[in-house]
Amino acid sequence: MPNNITGIDHLMLSVADSTGAADIFARMGFSITPRGQLPGMSNRLICFENPHENVPNFIEMMSLDDPEIAPPPMVQALKIPDRPVLLVAASKNAQATHARLSENGFEVAPLIEGERDWTLPDGEVLDLAFSVVLPKAGPAPIYWISCEHKTPQHYLRDTFTKHKNGSTELSKIIAVAQDPATAALHYQEHWGASLSSSKDGVIIISCGRVQFVIHSFDSFSKAYPGVELAREDDHLVGFAALVANVDDVQKILDQNGFSPQKIGETLVLDPSQCCGCLVVFETQ
Repeated sequence: MPNNITGIDHLMLSVADSTGAADIFARMGFSITPRGQLPGMSNRLICFENPHENVPNFIEMMSLDDPEIAPPPMVQALKIPDRPVLLVAASKNAQATHARLSENGFEVAPLIEGERDWTLPDGEVLDLAFSVVLPKAGPAPIYWISCEHKTPQHYLRDTFTKHKNGSTELSKIIAVAQDPATAALHYQEHWGASLSSSKDGVIIISCGRVQFVIHSFDSFSKAYPGVELAREDDHLVGFAALVANVDDVQKILDQNGFSPQKIGETLVLDPSQCCGCLVVFETQ
């Protein structure tokens, strides 16, 4: 039975306040979507182009506004703000993904069929529809869920995906693990991903356009000197965006009070400046 995972859909950040977080990322030169309202929660998105694929790629800033009415799994995920908390894989058939995970011994909640209206400031109403596969936390070294978008076009609008800082694509999701090679085997098996490694022990998981890069703690320190990790467990750290010119990005960041570190041909923003999320700008 095929797993139907086609790549990485998005990274979710837990933030104290979705509007405040949106302001921070907007000062980096990102276009931010209007506020979305969900039961007990609110979100803002940074959407990216996904050339040749009708699949959204985005960063989601989600705040827990009322834990009394938010879904219990999300209350658990969002209880600590200012950190990346959830990796969402893209599925082209959520029912098949659900069946495959169950077959492989995962405890999976019943398939969630979601629909909601997203009202934009000009009054236009977007009808979002999606199916979510929600495995129980535990089997995955770094937790992930899966989503099949029924209305992907809403996330791929030019008004959402064109950014002042020149970002075009979400290129990497970055994580750390005590044993990256062993951790990566999970995604090879359950996503059908391919794996490659560097001499420093960095494992690159390829499935779709966005790479999932897992560092050891030592290799992370070498790649991002001066960036302090807040945790010692295996966890998501941040993301990288592809840009045309890092010098143009640096000007925007300098003008808006950020302190980027230039490492080779990349610009790095410490998580302390970005709601607990490492942000990397890189060229192709």
